[in-house]
Amino acid sequence: MEKALYDTNVLIDALKSRRKLEGHTTILNIVAFPRALELGLTVITPSLKDYLLSIKISQVMVRRGTPVPAVDAVVAAVAINRELTLVTRDGHFERIKEEFGELKLSE
Repeated sequence: MEKALYDTNVLIDALKSRRKLEGHTTILNIVAFPRALELGLTVITPSLKDYLLSIKISQVMVRRGTPVPAVDAVVAAVAINRELTLVTRDGHFERIKEEFGELKLSE
């Protein structure tokens, strides 16, 4: 999936199962799981625009009473700003999607 942004849990599973992935991940996911570089994905470094949106995401989620990890807010912002589908099994992102409907998710 060319327009995919892969979260850490999917990267780990892909390496374990030797599954090929096409698309993107973030440098934050690489920091969390450096072996993901072996998958040959395009690595995105978040921009100022991504960080500004991630602050908004964090603020909204805290106000809602469902705070999310900072890294997840940044990864969601990268997906939204680049119109990528975030491939994850992390439940935090479902909660973000409830507030930010433009976040596209897949498992």
